Amino acid sequence: MSPTRQPGQGGTLGDIRSPITLRLSAEMPLAQALSTLLANRVSGAIVMCDDRYVGIITERSAARACLDASPSTLMLGEACDPNPPVGHPRTDLREGYRLLVRHGSRHIRIQDDREDPGVLISETELLGALGVEHFTHLATVGHVMSPRAHTVPATAGVEQAIRQMRQYNIGCVVAESGGLPVGVFTFHDLTVLLSRNVRISEITLAEVMTHNPISVECSASVWSAAQTMQQRGIRHLLVTRGDRLVGMLSEHDIVAGLEGRYVAFLREIIAEQEQELIDQRVRLARREGEERLRRIIESTPDMVVVKDGEDRWLMSNGTGLRLFGLSGADYAGRTETELARIAAPAAVRSLLNCAGTNELAWNTPEGYRYTDSLVCPDGTTCHLDVIKKPVFNPDGSRQMLVVVGRDITDRVLMEEQVRALNATLEERVAQRTDELSATLAELESFSYSVSHDLRTPLRAIEGFSSVVMDEHADALGPEGMDHLRRVRDAACRMASLIDDLLDLSRHVRKPLQRRDTDLSATATSIARDFLDGSPGRTVAFEIEAGIHAECDPVLLRTVLENLIGNAWKFTRPVPHPCIRFGRRREAEGLVFFVADNGVGFNRADATKLFTPFQRFHSAAEFEGSGIGLATVHRIVQRHGGWIRAESQPGQGATFLFSLGA
Repeated sequence: MSPTRQPGQGGTLGDIRSPITLRLSAEMPLAQALSTLLANRVSGAIVMCDDRYVGIITERSAARACLDASPSTLMLGEACDPNPPVGHPRTDLREGYRLLVRHGSRHIRIQDDREDPGVLISETELLGALGVEHFTHLATVGHVMSPRAHTVPATAGVEQAIRQMRQYNIGCVVAESGGLPVGVFTFHDLTVLLSRNVRISEITLAEVMTHNPISVECSASVWSAAQTMQQRGIRHLLVTRGDRLVGMLSEHDIVAGLEGRYVAFLREIIAEQEQELIDQRVRLARREGEERLRRIIESTPDMVVVKDGEDRWLMSNGTGLRLFGLSGADYAGRTETELARIAAPAAVRSLLNCAGTNELAWNTPEGYRYTDSLVCPDGTTCHLDVIKKPVFNPDGSRQMLVVVGRDITDRVLMEEQVRALNATLEERVAQRTDELSATLAELESFSYSVSHDLRTPLRAIEGFSSVVMDEHADALGPEGMDHLRRVRDAACRMASLIDDLLDLSRHVRKPLQRRDTDLSATATSIARDFLDGSPGRTVAFEIEAGIHAECDPVLLRTVLENLIGNAWKFTRPVPHPCIRFGRRREAEGLVFFVADNGVGFNRADATKLFTPFQRFHSAAEFEGSGIGLATVHRIVQRHGGWIRAESQPGQGATFLFSLGA
């Protein structure tokens, strides 16, 4: 230190006139390197390997290394400090001191050019540039010394002394004998020892220590102690009070004594260190969060791109880069228009299309959605469902635009196949409709033939049978008349059957005309017709009033005529016949019913009732063709409903039906 040097107010690290410029090879033995330091009277050097910076070597780093391995086997590259504090020639002296304090180091590397390893500045030179006269206000050495001197016996080994220095992070230990200090062992002494390439484990302190150490009274001024250090070329003094050792004073202790003048400066350093620690934790948490988010985004098969408020790409996962032909490209900070110049030619149109929708996305806070197709690197066409979601800052300014694109190629291909199938289906339906229309026309023609051609011979049979019965009854006799009567009855039944078949065909083909229909009134009208047609019968009708339904009134009249007609027919043997029409609530909803107390039928036969020509009674017992219930079934089905029957022999029958929505 130079105690007469002027203060370095406003100075920079580049103003220091005596930087350490020594450079040593990383392949140099440690002992040889330390000898070089001693020969050049410097405390450190830059370590190089083939013109490449490796680290720095100082007395402290050499001492740390020799505790883990023999100095005779160490190369300089193994013992150097690879990460010392680094400053710039324009760095302020005070900031340079901050760097030393933060890193707990005694040297700082000055680097002007990234390719240049730079030079070293020791703490001594830096403090000299700041100005030692800052210390003169301190009253005595006792204010700044280390109050506890670390002592070891003079007979102790050097290795023990080094371990104690390393443990307490101190620059020297005091050797004592008989309770009195007889020597001092410092890092500089260790450097001299290591430069000789000797085995430190076999050497005692008494052999290498500095004998008769210089002491200073604790009441002496710091200024005088600093002058003594400079004159003797040493960095440590024993501090005594009378004949008793009470502490040690080092250059670094004097630095620590700057509190009187630089207390605010030191507090600022501490505050900066705390803030830097907080900032480091925030940056670490942010990096961890970003890394976690990046891993999630990278693992998704969807395209994910994040852009800033000016539509420049900030981040993209591998899927997005691959789809846009940008794998391996430097995309960060560029817009789609700029990226189109470096992307694969097949992706240019999609990039420009993406650029053209940015403004629409910013004006759609809930997210803008569109589909796009692009040619993939393998030559196939890829279809994307793209969603752009804007994110705004609290003040409403644009923060970022998140773009997510999902591959919907399989869905698009399936939709195209469905459209193609629909097109051919319409053609097939039209063809089938034409065929059905032709078939229906043929059925109409057949029905006409049945109505016209079959009725003519039946009328002839019936007519001539009547003539024979009227004019030749005597010649035929009773037996002949009976046979002829049976022929005539069969012809009548045949005509009735033909009429029923034609009626069934007409009801199936007739278009539905739904409207509000009063079913109660329809049932009442049908009941009156039956009563008027058979004045000799007494049948009780119970018809619920106010029953309405949305249905075809003509077809529903046919339904009720058949159901009430069956009830009228099968209640004939009953002493007190009763026929009821109403509605009731079933599990399926509201249904209509026609019930009677007639002869009934076997429950096992209920499913066969609605098949054409099905009969459970002989024609002699009950007339009919077996077509009526089949007609009812067809009409109810056309209304979207259903019909079923409930009965037991001798207990009447109930027919329930619905008419759909």
